[in-house]
This record gives sequence, structure tokens and C-alpha cells, in this order.
Amino acid sequence: MNRIIFLISLMLISFSFGETKIGYIDSQIIMSEFEDVRQVQVELEKEQKKLQTQYEKKLVSLDSLKTAYQTGSIILSEQKKNQMESDIRKKEQEIQQWQLQYFGPEGHLYSLQNELLAPILQTIDKVIRKIGEERGYDYIFDAVQGSIVYALDSHNLTQDVLNELKKINIEETKNN
Repeated sequence: MNRIIFLISLMLISFSFGETKIGYIDSQIIMSEFEDVRQVQVELEKEQKKLQTQYEKKLVSLDSLKTAYQTGSIILSEQKKNQMESDIRKKEQEIQQWQLQYFGPEGHLYSLQNELLAPILQTIDKVIRKIGEERGYDYIFDAVQGSIVYALDSHNLTQDVLNELKKINIEETKNN
């Protein structure tokens, strides 16, 4: 809601200047309808299913260890019980590490997604820039994220802000 208000406010301000041209995109629609993205999603789903099968096999293996421990705990020696408990804990840790390695935030699946999407996102960015330049847009916003995806360099005030901050620091140094 705040993003929409921000975009509307920005548009109203820009219309008062008359020459500013603003456009927007919906990145969700682009990502859902662009065929290259769909192909990446299919590939990722295949990889996820393959990894899920491996994960389930690991769980079955852990389950069988636990079942063997439970059924044999009455007749097993204390040393054998301790060994089996240790094996179960070790197997649980292995499964947790495996999960992080493949499904975690920096895991294989996430890395593969980034690797496959990077060239597609670059292509989308090039197309947005091309349209922005060819059609004379000053700004193009992503309505979903509420962020600028294209802007004319002439509207970049970063260096001006840095210069003013340096002046403030110099003045404060002189006053101290």
C-alpha cells in the first residue's frame, strides 16, 4: 500500500514538472509469462524432486536405525545401545547438514536458481533499459517491488549528496 502511495505521489509531482516521463512494469507478470523463466522453473522442479527423493531415502535409513534400536533395546548390551544411539545422532546430523547443503539459503538448489536466472535477469534488464531509452522514459518502476528499475543518469544525485556530505564534514572539522 505504501509503495502505491509513493508511486502515485511521485507521478503527481513529476506531472507538475511536465517533462518527466514515468513508466512501470509488473515483475511478477514478467517472471510468470516469460518462457525462459518457465523453463528454468521446470528444471529447478526436476532438481528439487531428485533431491527430495534422496532426502526421503536418508529419512528411511534413519527410521530403520531407530526401529532397530527400539526393537533390540531390551536384549542389547549397554555398549551396543550406546553405539546405536551414537549412530542415530550421527545420522540425524548428517541429514541436517545434507538439508542445509542442498535446500538451505546458500545451498545447491538456491545456487542453481541464481545461476540459471542470472542471464535471464540480465536480458530483462537490457530490454527495460532499451525501452526506457527508445521511448524517452526518465524512470521505470517495478510496481511489485516499489523500486526503480531504470532511471536517466541525469537524475542520479548520488555524487551531489556525497559532495554536500564532504562539505559538512570539512565545516565540522574547522569548527572543532
